[in-house]
Amino acid sequence: MMQKISQVSLVLDAQGEDPERVARDLHYLTDELRQLDGVSVERQSLVRPPAGTRSAGAETGALLIALGGSGATLPVLIAQVRDWLSRRGSGVLRVKIGDEELELRNVPPEMQQQALDVFLGRHQD
Repeated sequence: MMQKISQVSLVLDAQGEDPERVARDLHYLTDELRQLDGVSVERQSLVRPPAGTRSAGAETGALLIALGGSGATLPVLIAQVRDWLSRRGSGVLRVKIGDEELELRNVPPEMQQQALDVFLGRHQD
């Protein structure tokens, strides 16, 4: 039996983008996610990754999401995040559950669906 998911971390890497746009876009995502049943969202401040790391120079913003209720909340959350990223048109969103991480990019959905199915399959009851 799989453990119940209680937290999901979302990190937006927006390399070379205006920090104000990143903050504004994360505000919109936060508002959208707070409308989902059984989800609470905590915004983390924008940070610059340390020099010498793969993401050096990128603006990042993070959200910590607490999931209540059933594991059925996770697919709804992921669908909402994918839709938001598609509308945003840029950036890389990292979804982290425990030690596992999945990168979502603004690419056609069919290119990510297989990896997403495997990721979700490991984290659903």
